Amino acid sequence: MRGSGTVKLEIPCSPQFVSVARKAVEAIAFGLRLPNEVTDDLRLAVGEACTNAVKYTDPSGSPILVLYRISPDAIEIEVHNKGREFRREKKPAKPTAHELPVGGLGFYVVEQVMDEVDVVSKGGETVVRMVKRLSR
Repeated sequence: MRGSGTVKLEIPCSPQFVSVARKAVEAIAFGLRLPNEVTDDLRLAVGEACTNAVKYTDPSGSPILVLYRISPDAIEIEVHNKGREFRREKKPAKPTAHELPVGGLGFYVVEQVMDEVDVVSKGGETVVRMVKRLSR
């Protein structure tokens, strides 16, 4: 892949700005000439992570920080928000539709389209870290 670096985006904690974060990753993917399928996966993952950040951010409306780290081998995306703790429910490795919680489908989908997904929530801050490895 060509290039490396970090793009830092801060958006207001409001659902209408989630599309800005999705457009940013789409522009990055376009600039790297990534296949449409990879671009779609990245856009979906960023949208879900930012939507959850809006949901869990404190009532004062602290901004949401999105970091896009580009390397020759991968795109790593972090979504940071301040607010109440976010806890993912543990799911079976291959859950049936009946085993998925009503509110947990978004992260399940993100886990399917990204190569790594980690969530750390402590001290009033949640960081969702997602990695998509890129083939050469």
